[in-house]
Amino acid sequence: MKKFTVEQFEVPGAAMVQVSSLICTHELDHHIMEVDEEDETITLELHYSKQDREVIHQIQDIISANSEEDEEEEEDDDEDDE
Repeated sequence: MKKFTVEQFEVPGAAMVQVSSLICTHELDHHIMEVDEEDETITLELHYSKQDREVIHQIQDIISANSEEDEEEEEDDDEDDE
């Protein structure tokens, strides 16, 4: 019997296509837990086994890269407002 880990990820809109592609390609069990239209994020719950860890790391990297881009854009917007 496989042991599964359950984890939630807050996915920015800019990363959604890449993350969704990986989820579909690797047939990961997932659920949409929350949609935050204001922050333009979706919270996903993923169920994965040890064999799926590499794809989970890829998903985390994509989320991280897109979260950093979002933060930089927000900082640029704040500077423009001043």
